[in-house]
Amino acid sequence: MFFTSFEEGDPQPLAGVVGTGPRWSPTAKPGVGFTGLRALRFDGPVRSRLFDLDTTTGEHTELSYLVFPESAPGDVYAATCVVLDVEFADGTTLTEPLDPDALYPDQWNLVRRALPVGRTVRAILLRNDGGAGWVDDVRIADRPPRQRDPVDWVRTTRGTHSSAEFSRGNTFPATAVPHGFNFWTPVTDASSTTWLYEYHRRNNAANRPVLAGFALSHQPSPWMGDRHTFHLVPAGDLAFGHENETDRPHHYGVRFDSGLTVDLAPTDHAAIVRFAFPGPAEVGFRCNRGRVRLDAMRGVVSGHTSVRSRLSVGARRMYLYGTFDREGHKHGKALRFGTSEVRLRIATSLISVEQARRNLDAEIPAGTTFEEVRERARTQWQDLLGRIELDGANEDQRTTFYSCLYRLFLYPNSGHEGGRHVSPMTRRRRVFDGPMSVNNGFWDTYRTAWPAYALLTPHRCCELIEGFVQQFREGGWIARWSSPGYADLMTGTSSDVAFADAYLKGVRGFDVEAAYRAALRNATVPSRRRGAGRKGLRESIFLGYTPASTHEGMSWALEACVNDFGIANLARALGRADDARYFRQRALQYTRHFDERIGFFQGRHRDGGWRSTPEEYDPARWGYDYTETDGWNMAFTVPHDGNGLANLLGGRAALESKLDAFFATPETGRNPGSYGGIIHEMTEARDMRMGQYGHSNQPSHHIPWMYHHAGAPAKTQAVVREVLSRCYSGSEIGQGYPGDEDNGEMSAWYVFAALGLYPLAVGSPVYVLIAPLFPAATIHLENGTDVTITTTGTGPYVRGLRLNGAPHDRAWLTHEDLLDGARLEFELGAEPTGWGAPPPSLTEGDALPGPLTDLTAGAPGRLFDDTSRTQVVFRTRTPTIEYTVEGRRRPVRIYTLTSGTRDTPSAWTLEGSSDGRTWTVLDERDDEVFLWHRQTRPFALARPASFRHYRLRMRASSGRRPSLAQWELLAS
Repeated sequence: MFFTSFEEGDPQPLAGVVGTGPRWSPTAKPGVGFTGLRALRFDGPVRSRLFDLDTTTGEHTELSYLVFPESAPGDVYAATCVVLDVEFADGTTLTEPLDPDALYPDQWNLVRRALPVGRTVRAILLRNDGGAGWVDDVRIADRPPRQRDPVDWVRTTRGTHSSAEFSRGNTFPATAVPHGFNFWTPVTDASSTTWLYEYHRRNNAANRPVLAGFALSHQPSPWMGDRHTFHLVPAGDLAFGHENETDRPHHYGVRFDSGLTVDLAPTDHAAIVRFAFPGPAEVGFRCNRGRVRLDAMRGVVSGHTSVRSRLSVGARRMYLYGTFDREGHKHGKALRFGTSEVRLRIATSLISVEQARRNLDAEIPAGTTFEEVRERARTQWQDLLGRIELDGANEDQRTTFYSCLYRLFLYPNSGHEGGRHVSPMTRRRRVFDGPMSVNNGFWDTYRTAWPAYALLTPHRCCELIEGFVQQFREGGWIARWSSPGYADLMTGTSSDVAFADAYLKGVRGFDVEAAYRAALRNATVPSRRRGAGRKGLRESIFLGYTPASTHEGMSWALEACVNDFGIANLARALGRADDARYFRQRALQYTRHFDERIGFFQGRHRDGGWRSTPEEYDPARWGYDYTETDGWNMAFTVPHDGNGLANLLGGRAALESKLDAFFATPETGRNPGSYGGIIHEMTEARDMRMGQYGHSNQPSHHIPWMYHHAGAPAKTQAVVREVLSRCYSGSEIGQGYPGDEDNGEMSAWYVFAALGLYPLAVGSPVYVLIAPLFPAATIHLENGTDVTITTTGTGPYVRGLRLNGAPHDRAWLTHEDLLDGARLEFELGAEPTGWGAPPPSLTEGDALPGPLTDLTAGAPGRLFDDTSRTQVVFRTRTPTIEYTVEGRRRPVRIYTLTSGTRDTPSAWTLEGSSDGRTWTVLDERDDEVFLWHRQTRPFALARPASFRHYRLRMRASSGRRPSLAQWELLAS
């Protein structure tokens, strides 16, 4: 009906100035329009008639355009109050208002506005309340709805309109099978191991996207970098338009402006690539660090790649073997062919070239067509994505939802082949039997991604966990950030709570005893390996807080509480009563970092002093104690004990007030603190325009749901609906996320929130509930049952809920409620209601959360110096040690022993005495084993004991010279 990109030959505006586009953007190419070289400038308050038209709208007619609001000094968002409208023949305009908060400054934003049926459009209008910017690609056209399978809604380019300066996902268009061994991707920069494919920024002088080739990739994140890259580069001009791009999980295809087409389809360890040239075919091969051999007579390419980023810890050499469907002629590092169309089958291996050849023969044997490979991969994705059916979702919501599921199931990745794998965990190259899982940052993924695997794909979840448990068997630890080995970054050993959560939700088949031992080691043994274990544990395990001498120590402490919560629940399920009691009280140690003078969590020094005085403290300051955030966003990092946090603040009303202040306090993006400069997370959080809430990064993701613990679930519903409505926009132009999409976590958040349930307290089988986004959805569980979610009424607020036909007045339900199939029938309304009782919490009632404290704190001697760096080595197998309580006696409930580096006690008796002469047996242990040096083990008393004197009599040891590093008496 109508279109202009303001280029020569396009309709030109009646008002305004056509220019060369924005001068700067953190994500887009400057000095051009969104498409083409020109765009329409707007500047200041204006009401303009841009185009005269005479067109009649149909059933599916819409107005669409791209708008680029420029930020201005002193008012970043002034130009977001801009809108294009239409004037109808009767002089009226569109009545539906647009939310200026939905527009990002200094970025292109796609806006779509539905037009009423059967109206005559006389003009396109521009209204701007202030500020300057650009408009491009104005269109009035019919856009009829399409019927598609879930897999066909996916856009793998979502999140690629990003950079290191501003993330709209920071993804790349990975073509792969679910959790596959390899990714295959187009690249716009073949020299990079970070930003592989930039949607707009690397366009050529004519503002056309240009590829640099097609790459083998294993990138978990641009911040982690890629490894084992290898490039296929077809000869010719590789400029193209995104409209000529097929970006599906199972098929990447592109028609270049030159007429060349390339199509790629994946298997687990291999891929098939089809090249169709306008003339004779020529395909080049590039590897920035490795070797490529070309056998032209057989049409074979083989070799290896050793490319790896700095954070690709444990990455070994990867081998490759490929074969064309015909012989060629060698031309430098390329093969030329006598035909215009050729097909390449190519596979990889971490073991050998020969194993790569076997992988190829197993997955794409000679004679396999491109269509066969593509359809097999499509079936794998459809089987997964089709497990959730949506009814009533619009096209953008379906694209967002199923693209999020694609990202969720893209990671983690398999690291095994033919029943074997090369270990990324050992210092020297070793090949082991069994599975290996890699590519996961648990600090991100434990929050939503792992709960999603447990719910939607428990069998695959089991396999993935077993692959990570293999890391523990081979390297002694599960990586905090597997890239593929022990990358040293982020806080928390969050596989602990992730795997506990899975087991508690019925995931079975993995070695839970080994998984438990891995979590136990993380929680009780200091690691000498920088990229493994919990930092600061040598002292924090005894102090009850992580001192500021540990980088981001407070963040380590709060993450430890979440993980200890999961360990406690897993220990109880496995019958480890002592461990369960010990870790349950450790999960309350977040209180040790709560400074009641300021009402926030902050860091402490080893002597117990606070990092900042009340006068110095600024909760909006980034860094120091807070990982990638500030004090506001860490003020609610107690998802496992929301009621305890409420009590700490003064009650549910106080928690609600604190949350209200959080969402009302603007993030300026200009308070870098210890970062020393502005980092991208700050700007992204600012541009959320939801107060301090930075949905752009993981530390904030649970915060809206904490209103449930404040007794105000309606406020959760309002915030979450706003996030769902405007923060996952821009799928069609390579955006789609408000920040880094890390290994499926930000995607899983959307999936859970859109369905109306959320795993707030990971490590327990509970979901909190809100109003679903869609009129109806069905989850096909792996056990053959269905969870159906339906709504009546409209609005973001729950008025009532029926579970399997019965009224349900709790704003939460259990995993077990879903397993046998369930019907959730929500009644919705436009106004807030009081529906929904709060979810369970570690702390019950009005009591303050109270972790146990050590009676021996401050006592002289190496056994009581609150560090496992020191130890006492005894001269006899059966020594006796005593402790006398100074001050008030308190009931001891648990005691701990920390092994040294020599022999360990194996049998002992703990006794108590009021006078130092008459002793009462409190606990006896036999045949005890310490699995590691410097391991802290808890032992619970059958009954609390309160004495002046305590003694520990060792009755047996593993050797002649037993040693202990610490002895604690934990009392209430």
